[in-house]
Amino acid sequence: MSRVFFKIFFVLTAAMAVAATVAAPGAFAEDSYAEQLDELKQRLEEVAELAAQDAELSRRLDQIKADLASFEKELETPVAGQGSDASTAMSTAAPSKETELATASPSAELPAGTQGVPNPLQRESEFLTGRDLLDDSFPGSLPIPGTGARFKIGGFAKFDFIQDFDYVGDRYEFELATIAVEGTPEYELGGRTTMHAKETRVNFDLRTVARNDDYGWEFPLQMFVELDFFDDRDSFRLQPRLRHAYGVLGRFLAGRTWSVTTDLSALAGTIDFSGGDSLYGGRVSQFRFTDQIGESLKWAVAVEEPSISISNPCGLEGSDRASVPNIAGFLRWEPSDRGHVQLGADVFRLEWQGGSTGPDDTELGFAGSLSGHYLLGGSGRDSFYGAATFGSGAAHRVIALGFDGGNDAVITPEGLDAITHWQIYGGYSHYWTESLNSTISTAWAELDNSEFQPDSAIRRAGSVHVNLIWFPYKNVSTGVDSMWGGREHKDGAKGTASRVQCMTKFSFH
Repeated sequence: MSRVFFKIFFVLTAAMAVAATVAAPGAFAEDSYAEQLDELKQRLEEVAELAAQDAELSRRLDQIKADLASFEKELETPVAGQGSDASTAMSTAAPSKETELATASPSAELPAGTQGVPNPLQRESEFLTGRDLLDDSFPGSLPIPGTGARFKIGGFAKFDFIQDFDYVGDRYEFELATIAVEGTPEYELGGRTTMHAKETRVNFDLRTVARNDDYGWEFPLQMFVELDFFDDRDSFRLQPRLRHAYGVLGRFLAGRTWSVTTDLSALAGTIDFSGGDSLYGGRVSQFRFTDQIGESLKWAVAVEEPSISISNPCGLEGSDRASVPNIAGFLRWEPSDRGHVQLGADVFRLEWQGGSTGPDDTELGFAGSLSGHYLLGGSGRDSFYGAATFGSGAAHRVIALGFDGGNDAVITPEGLDAITHWQIYGGYSHYWTESLNSTISTAWAELDNSEFQPDSAIRRAGSVHVNLIWFPYKNVSTGVDSMWGGREHKDGAKGTASRVQCMTKFSFH
């Protein structure tokens, strides 16, 4: 046995000597590496014959083999220049496609202020599935001892100062459906000042690999939870609100997050929390499957939480019902890291269950969307964003119209009357310097009102945002956003409002 241990000790000593040679200045050329590897392998085979009968020695031998394989992999890395300093002798391997997807980096040429995403103020992360979750980098993560899992805490603290020059019902978000119109008491109230930190949020991201030894299954696993403080409208009493709570197993997602039809990467940056009233969809509970076709085409289909809003101007007996889930999906083409185009669609059922006097009726609701973004030129300083949506019975899922209830359909003595809508959005972003960005964006939405809706029902609404954002440090941003918005009722009554919003944000991720 002493002879066995002596040989193992000699092999380990030889391996350490070779490693020291690699790390020292004036390292041997690749021919020298190859000769020493051959000698190590020969001695290792001799030890293997002696250790075949001993379990403990076999365990130690496996460890030696693993160390040797790791050492051999390092020697296979191309040498940048023979005779150079040890710090520059070995080149860095290029990132894999999986790493590029997981880090969402649009281009190495982009200005520093982009922070790795085209939209400098993008506050959400698109969920990852499948191979994207296998990326070992998981930047900023820490291991959980004894589990093989890793976790990361992220989020930001954000302070907002808001000055309204006209009355807006929502003092924290620039919701177009809450702008006062002429002829209402609020129209004469004027503006007000608001300060808050409601958008502050924190999230927890945990990733590991789920295994089933019986069937040989192995899938990446993620759990993501995020909270903010927008649930309580009292600025002095901040209560946490659950924004996201979902798990991902391979390509399957289950939980609450953004709808499949919501394309966050098609939005230009705004300081306003509502994103310029340009979003369609919202956060919903869902079960989703996502897959990749080639390198540039991604698709997803989901069963989502049903949500409808039916008005009853005739005072009929009964109530709306959501008895079946929504079916939604998207097809996303992303030929390069400079842009994408996405088609989205959802289908659902509008249902009214009447009582003894009210009618029973159902209608098919639907919506389709086209969205995308594109980064211009080699510098990446200019970006365009855009989205368009058309639907029937889905107007409440447009942020610009969602605060004015009953926009999906109207129940009449003859049955349901589904309301059609369309929405369009566009934005342009420009970097003046590597840390100074401006964005201009506009959104417009319109409803085809039912004759049964009241005269005060919203008919159309639009907004314009212009901002200037400074990124003095990687995790710090501050800026100002000037916005104008207007709405019009079914009877032609109009109202406009303007707001200036300033913010300072401290991010950690």
